Amino acid sequence: MGLILSLARGGGLVSTWRLRSTDFLHGDVPPGEEIIIVAIDDASIAQLGPWPWPHSTHAQLIEALTQARVISLDVLFEATEPDSALVKATAGAGNVVYPIMAVLPERAGPGLIPAQALIEPAPALQTNAAGLGTVNVLPDSDGVVRRVPLAVQKDDRQVEALNLQILRHYLGLPPGPPGELNTGIFVADALAIPVDQWGRMIVNFVGEPGTFSTVSYADVLSGVAPPETFRGKIVLVGQMELTGGGDHHLVPTSHGGRPMAGVEVQANIIHTILKHRYLREQSLVSDVALILGLALLSGLVLPRIRPVWSLPCSLFLGIAYWLLAFVAFDRGLVLDLLYPTASLTMSHVAIVMGRFVIEQRRRHRVTDLFGRYVSPEIVRDILSRSETAPIELGGEQREITVLFADIRGFTALSEHLSPRRVVEILNQHLARMAEVVFEHRGTVDKFTGDGLMALFGAPLPQASHAAQAVRAALALQACAQQVNDGTLQYGIGIHTGEAVVGNIGSQRRLDYTAIGDTVNLASRLESLATPGQILISQATYEHTQDEIQAREIGPSLVKGRQEPVIVYKVKSSDVFPLTLDGSA
Repeated sequence: MGLILSLARGGGLVSTWRLRSTDFLHGDVPPGEEIIIVAIDDASIAQLGPWPWPHSTHAQLIEALTQARVISLDVLFEATEPDSALVKATAGAGNVVYPIMAVLPERAGPGLIPAQALIEPAPALQTNAAGLGTVNVLPDSDGVVRRVPLAVQKDDRQVEALNLQILRHYLGLPPGPPGELNTGIFVADALAIPVDQWGRMIVNFVGEPGTFSTVSYADVLSGVAPPETFRGKIVLVGQMELTGGGDHHLVPTSHGGRPMAGVEVQANIIHTILKHRYLREQSLVSDVALILGLALLSGLVLPRIRPVWSLPCSLFLGIAYWLLAFVAFDRGLVLDLLYPTASLTMSHVAIVMGRFVIEQRRRHRVTDLFGRYVSPEIVRDILSRSETAPIELGGEQREITVLFADIRGFTALSEHLSPRRVVEILNQHLARMAEVVFEHRGTVDKFTGDGLMALFGAPLPQASHAAQAVRAALALQACAQQVNDGTLQYGIGIHTGEAVVGNIGSQRRLDYTAIGDTVNLASRLESLATPGQILISQATYEHTQDEIQAREIGPSLVKGRQEPVIVYKVKSSDVFPLTLDGSA
């Protein structure tokens, strides 16, 4: 997943979503007191008449702003001859900067963007202005202004942006040669500004539209706003809160789709440079490394924790990364939010799906393995066990109780019946015997010709496995009376002890079974039992003696044992708790 997202990041896929995701990082910052906007607004139109106003009106404004440090008129005074009053006011102030509008191509190669044409003020204004600069803003593919070019190239002439010209005058820098683009840094005298390969700077907006201090144009002319208001300030004059005004742009802080006036965009650009609130994007290589790193981290962490913690862990990683992105943004580094977040999300989904597939396979394997031996209830019990305590399928040693049951007299009976009838009778008995074992939470290990071997206490541990085995034996004897009119009876042997239980066999053929002396002794006791008799070992009796009474029927020699084995006989009873017969 991380590799796919890395390729998508490198190929620029869903770049609009990526840009919009970083817009959330912009927060509200005090705009400071250095910049004041003089707004050409509806109130001014009502007092001064319809737009455009005579040049002499702008001359009056310049004369009213005598205490300003620098004045920028965000108004295009094209090649028409300006009013002499405006030229005189501009020359007298000595701090007025005028805009240039560059006609730019939609696409350009690396380097400063080449201007196809320049729309400049009349020569008389150019001669007397403190500076001239471009006011172009280039929206991204989604129409949002996030970057601005700090200079453009027109043939052999390099033209700086209006905001740089304003700052040169405000900071007392010499008009000097235009800045230069040098490996991601635009150097303009004492200013070194991080930019992209086209010389565009990321604007660090201070807040939503209307954040900067604003005074109505008409209030300046009428004296409502006294000259002292503008002492030592950068004064930007332009359309703002003007009905029908066209110079408005969507910006990252345009909450609710509210556009920002072009003059306030310029204020944000100036503030970014003046306060050194520069933003630099993380490199493509770093982005790809981060995407792969987060995917790898998820891949290492999530499979090692319990499934219930997967989602909280993924959310924690995502929230931690977003907090890191906010901290980095505050320090001037723009971290990508879309692809790393997608990397965490997709990794989580992939791991959850992988776990689901693995769990389904595990459930199928367990069901296939144990479904033949135990009741459906025990299979569900096995599947519900915690992952921290899995069934040991490779074999483990534990105490269990083993029961062997054999249909007595079946071989002799089969001599007088057809093979089909023999199979029918055998299946009836074995099917009912298996049901009885299942009802007592036992495991049918195997069918032994005309009998079966059952385990109690495996695969799931049981505290009362010995008692369950004896109960099952009693139920089996009762069952023998019900199947085929009781013509056949069972001989049963039970022993409790240590055995190795698990998958035994080869890679081609595995069976869940038990091996050890415990199994052998249970089998020997079954061979000693007469029809209808249940024989248990001393170990089984000791596990059940608090519930039952028993009488030893004497030591018995069994095959494979040098010493006699103490054996007890169980009396059939329909009443629980179990009782052992005291008679021979």
